[in-house]
Amino acid sequence: MTARLTIDFTPAEGAVIRMIGLVERRGYIVRGLAMNEAGESASLTIEVEPRDAGRRVDVVAQQLGRLVDVNKVSFA
Repeated sequence: MTARLTIDFTPAEGAVIRMIGLVERRGYIVRGLAMNEAGESASLTIEVEPRDAGRRVDVVAQQLGRLVDVNKVSFA
């Protein structure tokens, strides 16, 4: 089952790498990626698929929300 995470963040050096790395280390496969940037803010949309059925997308969304420069995380 694929889920879509939308992350609003402040663009900074290494921010995108930190977010993608966290998603992969938490047991998800990145299936799609899109980014929009407008001045001092940006939005990253990541389509992810869990490596096993026991993974919960709400947990990885909370963990992303704790990263430096992340302002908001939503998922569907």
